[in-house]
Amino acid sequence: MAAMKAEHVLVVSLRKSGTHLLKEVLAGLGYVLLGAVSSADAQPRPLGRQGALRALGAVYTPDEISQIKRSSDRAAIDLAVSRAVIVLNRAWADRLGMPRTAATDVDPEIDRLTARELSRQSGYRFSDTPGGVCWFTHDLDLGRADENFLLEWARTGTPRIILNYRDPRDVLLSMVNFLVEADTRRLGGFPDHLVYSDILKSARQPSDRIDIALTDPGFPGSDSFERALWLLRHPRVCKVSFEALIGPDGGGSAAAQSTEINRIVDFLGMADDINTASRHALASRIFNRTSHTFRTGQIGAWREHFTPNHQALVEHRYGYLLRLYGYQ
Repeated sequence: MAAMKAEHVLVVSLRKSGTHLLKEVLAGLGYVLLGAVSSADAQPRPLGRQGALRALGAVYTPDEISQIKRSSDRAAIDLAVSRAVIVLNRAWADRLGMPRTAATDVDPEIDRLTARELSRQSGYRFSDTPGGVCWFTHDLDLGRADENFLLEWARTGTPRIILNYRDPRDVLLSMVNFLVEADTRRLGGFPDHLVYSDILKSARQPSDRIDIALTDPGFPGSDSFERALWLLRHPRVCKVSFEALIGPDGGGSAAAQSTEINRIVDFLGMADDINTASRHALASRIFNRTSHTFRTGQIGAWREHFTPNHQALVEHRYGYLLRLYGYQ
């Protein structure tokens, strides 16, 4: 029997592992994108009436929802839905243990609703969030993730979880380049991005920046591969690599890309819904140069920048992880 289409999906995409690739795939499959991801680069379908009602139901009380429905002010209704989505993003970011970011909006009502949502000790489930949605996070630490979420997932398999990763050497190099070249607006509100951007920009030589990335325990994303090992090992998690998904434009192969897309489609229970032409269309949109965080999108760029000393540092700190994730 074919698997049912997943209404709730969680992508755990390690920072600088090609999150934009999965964004394009999941948006192309028709999912709304929420969580630690900007939907500006990949256009998902609208939330829709049922999704909006689910968002309202997850955040507002029945009396508040009745009042919203009775309103003849369309702008007020749209504002209520927008606030509900922001509140869900913030609340589930906290419950999933996502790294905190600086809030970009100043809205006391959102703050109030978020605090109320997080104060609920029972009665909330991830499956109560809007359907047809793919949530993104850069981390899912077992020690920080909400226990109710983990129990729900263990018992029901909801949401379907996808782990996206990349060669740690390319991840660290990509993070170095991003932090040095990006302006403050593009650093995503992550406090550690802002801190290490200043640190790296003060380094004299490019090689010194790589030294920092390989030796500083606080460097952004430096410990994410260890925290994701449980996901890598879990049989109900779909593992996706940057190298397989990037395709020929990024130094990979069309065959590997096609195989990876097929695995994702099958994992999400959409094998009967996505024909061959649609799968080719997904492949064609993956390598998106307009993505917010796109730079070069190439496999093995670290080889051009790592010195023998850097490679020794990699082996000392990441050698066993390289082998566990399949990088030699």
